[in-house]
Amino acid sequence: MITGYNTDVEYDGVTYHVQTEDKGLQTPIILTLLYSGGAILASKRTPYDDLVMSGFDEDVLRKRLERQHKLICAAVHAGRIDDLRRMGNREPAGTASEAASGTQSSNSKAEIEPTDEPIIGDDEEGFTVKLVGDPNLRGGKLVPLRLVVGQVSNGRLERVPGAKVTVKTLGTSFVPTSAEATTDERGVASLSIALPEFQAGRAAILVKAETASGEVAELRRIVLPA
Repeated sequence: MITGYNTDVEYDGVTYHVQTEDKGLQTPIILTLLYSGGAILASKRTPYDDLVMSGFDEDVLRKRLERQHKLICAAVHAGRIDDLRRMGNREPAGTASEAASGTQSSNSKAEIEPTDEPIIGDDEEGFTVKLVGDPNLRGGKLVPLRLVVGQVSNGRLERVPGAKVTVKTLGTSFVPTSAEATTDERGVASLSIALPEFQAGRAAILVKAETASGEVAELRRIVLPA
């Protein structure tokens, strides 16, 4: 049974509370709420219909839940409080009692925008490439990707500008494709990939980051059928 995550994050002398929970199979949504003093500043809702349709796997859901929770915590750690407040203040924020009942007024639905702060594993070290956010990797879609390249040391990421990033789309029922980009001064590479449409078989994207000195890092993500 997945119960969710609750974390207090302090920034600039203020403690913010990040709460992430699974709303259940009847409402397949991962919901993260950002609180300050009992008021909801912002929220992030991520549906997982694809997981339900492809055969529910609690371990996969738990990883998505943890990833989203860490993403929002990282945004607070990175000092994006003002951004989160502006998004929450576009309309009046909700209250803790609304969240406890599982509802929110239409005035408290400001979404937390993606942050370029990637999630770093507790034991992670060395050269790495990270996918920002949780893009919808599904066949037949044009998908924007943001990738962060850097060196991890003692839990901190030092970003690497000028790294070459290659994204290959591989599948059992279509010809592979590829796209390239170079990280900017913030160590971020942005590009869009057109995922081939397919109904059967397996597919994935393979991301490779490489520096001029020859350091290489890779990551792989599954692509779902159209």
